Amino acid sequence: MNKNYVVTIVLALMLLSVFPTNDLAQTKTESFAKKIANTYGLQSFSNVKSISFTFNVKTKGRSVSRSWYWEPSSNKVTYKGPGKEGKIITYSYITGSIDKSDSMKSFVDAKFINDQYWLLFPFHLVWDKKAELTDAGMRPYPVSKKQAHCLIIKYPPSAGGYTPGDIFELYIGKDNLIHEWVYRQGGKKDGMALTWEGYKNFNGLKISTVHNVADKSFKLWFSDVKVVLE
Repeated sequence: MNKNYVVTIVLALMLLSVFPTNDLAQTKTESFAKKIANTYGLQSFSNVKSISFTFNVKTKGRSVSRSWYWEPSSNKVTYKGPGKEGKIITYSYITGSIDKSDSMKSFVDAKFINDQYWLLFPFHLVWDKKAELTDAGMRPYPVSKKQAHCLIIKYPPSAGGYTPGDIFELYIGKDNLIHEWVYRQGGKKDGMALTWEGYKNFNGLKISTVHNVADKSFKLWFSDVKVVLE
């Protein structure tokens, strides 16, 4: 056997012992997730002074609109939308450390986390260290049925949050953008498949402003989006 060939095999075995296959796969998956987040402008986020947006949902017989003003550096959030009794309220608070005994803070913060996740979910691929990432390879889009690279993100109960166990299946195009996803609340078998469309650039942040289900019976969209830099 050629000596160089033997040396190559030995080196390969040594690398595998230092970097197990699973670790290498996980590192590759995390690199892919970071590439996606950077495509959406993650590196520009540190320059953001404030983000304001209105979260809208329209489905059969029901519509919701909630407006937000968020200063990431201080985590100050101002909410304008329906209160517990349905009347429009304006409420400001500091997100990040919520006392669950304060029912109003918990009520508003749960909505902010939900709406902000829809707005900036790609950044959470890097931000959320407790989330579990799995590269599922090529799969058909859930809506259009074309082939796409599928990345699965699971939030285990240990990650905390308002809906532990959530699973998101992201369908990524060659442009490293999410084009569709399936949201499985609490890890349920049946999920909601939606498009990611209406992409716009807001001072370096790329945001999908429209999400639809296949039959258009459910629509989620963002309006009045404004990103102010430092």
